[in-house]
Amino acid sequence: MTRIFPFANTPNFRELGGYPTSDQRQIRWHRLLRAGYLTNLTTEELQFLQKYGLRYSFDLRSPYERKNWPDPDVPFLKVIACQLVQETPIGDLVYQTLPQTDQFNGLPGIYQRVVLDHSAQRVFRQFFQLLLQNDQEQEAVVFHCTAGKDRTGILAILLLLILQVPVEYIAQDYLLTNLMYQNAQDLTYLDNADNEHQQTINFTKADKAAVLAIKVAIERIYGSLSKFQSSVLRLTPKQQQHLRDIYTEPCKKA
Repeated sequence: MTRIFPFANTPNFRELGGYPTSDQRQIRWHRLLRAGYLTNLTTEELQFLQKYGLRYSFDLRSPYERKNWPDPDVPFLKVIACQLVQETPIGDLVYQTLPQTDQFNGLPGIYQRVVLDHSAQRVFRQFFQLLLQNDQEQEAVVFHCTAGKDRTGILAILLLLILQVPVEYIAQDYLLTNLMYQNAQDLTYLDNADNEHQQTINFTKADKAAVLAIKVAIERIYGSLSKFQSSVLRLTPKQQQHLRDIYTEPCKKA
């Protein structure tokens, strides 16, 4: 199976399948994809993705980004646009209630603010409802922003935590983004003139501490990931189990 899709002009398009969970299961392949912007996908690459099972694009970008770098308009792909990071300060009030020892600085601290922000949490709820709807076999959801690093990274970290993937594997996946961009020459599509805050994090290197920062913030404010699922994502126990049934499977023997 392929972890990184070798597309010509669409860097950081990746599979989340195969990562193990803490209860001897693994993420199913052909179900969960993460990416940067999709504008430059070629006809052949789109045909490949259609055969791969891609059916939904969950676009986390701003209206400015979507206007300048739109998702492909193809019949097989349904696009759901939900801006994750707003122009106003994000999650500061809740972040400030964290004990000083649990407040991360730099990019990990920004991630904590996003996860604790009520407007971002509405986007999380929409995303997980989409995941519950995507219950047909071999049909996939791609979630993406512009670089596929921060907004996509936050959502990937949250998703993998909820699916019980160990932190070390989540960090491994998250840090693949640095590898994707180490030789990139043209990064003009990361220039978000409409949102200075978003532009700053677009050009900040992925930091391993971001994974732990999100976990710490959720557990400190909400008590546990389980309570976050019920109180913030508003997932019933039955829906939580259904989510795991859709996106995980018993580990395959070598």
